[in-house]
Amino acid sequence: MRRTRTNRRIPAAAAVGVVMLALAAGPAMADGHSIVRADLVGSMPAPASPAIARVNPGAAPWVNGPSSVRVREDGRIKVKIRGLVIPPPGGTGGNPIAAVVATLVCDGAVRASTDPFPLSAAGDGSTSTMIAGTRHCDDAVVLIQPAANRAIYIASSMGDHDDD
Repeated sequence: MRRTRTNRRIPAAAAVGVVMLALAAGPAMADGHSIVRADLVGSMPAPASPAIARVNPGAAPWVNGPSSVRVREDGRIKVKIRGLVIPPPGGTGGNPIAAVVATLVCDGAVRASTDPFPLSAAGDGSTSTMIAGTRHCDDAVVLIQPAANRAIYIASSMGDHDDD
């Protein structure tokens, strides 16, 4: 098959269009970068767990199973909590809190919280929602707080807080 000059121009024009589309979409896709992507760890009474953004750890020790949080620059937050309970001898091995919030801390200050979401008696709960205040968030940490008592936290993010 013989190619003409017109046939050669169409693929070149298509390639230029794809490059232009990719350049335009680049900033929008940057919003998917994580500012926090970490495991959650149950808190211990002070001084074993520190106050974070003037929020104290709970008075009881908390333990949990595999739990994680991810916060993206565009405000998407996904929290998965498994087995967040107060162990014996101080507790029953269950969870006495009906609902929690996930609170984003940036630069040592509380920035935003999710709406309350349920936590089962076994300490299981999850949410996938949007929060404000994620732009220009340095030294990000996520606190899990009882919905009825925002003065304390019962778990926090640990590990990598880096952009992916």
